[in-house]
Amino acid sequence: MDQDAWLALAEPFPESEIQWRVEAVSKDKKRALVVPYVDARAVLDRLDEAVGPGGWFDAYQPLVLEKGAYQVKCRLTVLGVTKEDVGEGESLKAAFSDALKRAAVKFGVGRHLYRIEKTWVPYDEATGRFTPPGRGGKPEPQELIDRLVERLRQAGKGKEAARILTRYGGYGKTPEETRRLYGELRALLKE
Repeated sequence: MDQDAWLALAEPFPESEIQWRVEAVSKDKKRALVVPYVDARAVLDRLDEAVGPGGWFDAYQPLVLEKGAYQVKCRLTVLGVTKEDVGEGESLKAAFSDALKRAAVKFGVGRHLYRIEKTWVPYDEATGRFTPPGRGGKPEPQELIDRLVERLRQAGKGKEAARILTRYGGYGKTPEETRRLYGELRALLKE
């Protein structure tokens, strides 16, 4: 698989496609720990955009078919490279979706979501509702970088921005790396 395809697959999802789910609820049931995710349709769209509809295919194998505890293996092939993973779910559909997303992460799709910190938010136990974090619940420097990357994408420089992000492993591992990353992205925008 070539570097351009990898970068296109690994490009961060826009905030509008990121959703949040509850991972844990506080003892007093007033706060929830939420984590970001994208749904399977966003993954399918990313595969189509990055390598074209004919550049990938998927195959599934049900492993456990017990009501409420399904497991499915997805074998995902992108441009001749195959990776697989197992998904779980309370329904068969959920297990299929989870398996696809897990296999796609091995190609870089949505991997940046694992670098977004889990966030505690107000939670209504009666309705199960919560207020999602603003713009991904990220620290301000990461939000600034996301906005800058979006501007670069709109300017037709998304691949160049993705290369820079990949070199820094996302947002950088230290505040100094994050500042250098931001500086490089700003310079790219000014070109």
